[in-house]
Amino acid sequence: MKIDYTGRHIEVTDAIRNHTKAQFDRIHELFEGKTANAHIIIEVERGRHRSEAVVKWRNEVLNATSIDDDMYHSISQTVDKIEKQARRLKEKIVDRSHKATKVSQIDVEKE
Repeated sequence: MKIDYTGRHIEVTDAIRNHTKAQFDRIHELFEGKTANAHIIIEVERGRHRSEAVVKWRNEVLNATSIDDDMYHSISQTVDKIEKQARRLKEKIVDRSHKATKVSQIDVEKE
């Protein structure tokens, strides 16, 4: 997974990069098969730490934002939201590919 970083009013340090990488490594198995590109935007304004993640995966765009007093906690919450969206999308794709044939089609073929 390729991760790009943008910092607004804050410098993106190695510690923030490592924390974000560790969080995305935790959910890496969801993105197997197709490559995912993530863009992480972190911002500090009046003591509020805001993190936003935009992940492009499988011709879809997953977007999540969270605000907290701690930047690391904010990043963790954002990645949790991305995980929830990715699981929902993956289940939707799997359900669509495992559709059963309709009973009316089976009866017509037997006659």
